[in-house]
Amino acid sequence: MKKEIWLVVILAIIIIILIGILIFIPAKKNPQTKINGIEIISPKPNENVSAPLIKITGVVNGNGWAGFEGQVGTVKLLDSDGKELATGILSATTDWTKLPTNFETTLYLPSNKPQLGTNMPQLGTLIFHNENPSGLPEKDKTFTLPIGISVPVGI
Repeated sequence: MKKEIWLVVILAIIIIILIGILIFIPAKKNPQTKINGIEIISPKPNENVSAPLIKITGVVNGNGWAGFEGQVGTVKLLDSDGKELATGILSATTDWTKLPTNFETTLYLPSNKPQLGTNMPQLGTLIFHNENPSGLPEKDKTFTLPIGISVPVGI
């Protein structure tokens, strides 16, 4: 009888310790795909994308991110050294006068970019800028998303 009680007590202690670990040890966080105002549907953070074409989709829903004249902003692709590889306009694919507004663009990487080299995939960064028709610097918004860039052999 005493053995059974000790087994139950030890089992209860182990369960309490495991629950404490699950509660107090934070889960590994993935980079964000959204901030207040913009959400990137594709690509996901740290996802490898293949050049020469990179398709980007997402949604804007306010907080300085909105459409104007059919576009919701721009995006730049930078390599791991911060050199600009490509730029694109985030074109609205739904009514740009209403939120939320879906958008998309395709980045075209020229095959003569020496930065791409042969050590693929390499790290890259997508930097999104909001559409700011006012031109006021305090209304500029940016969002950064890390990605991997792969170039197929022969490009």
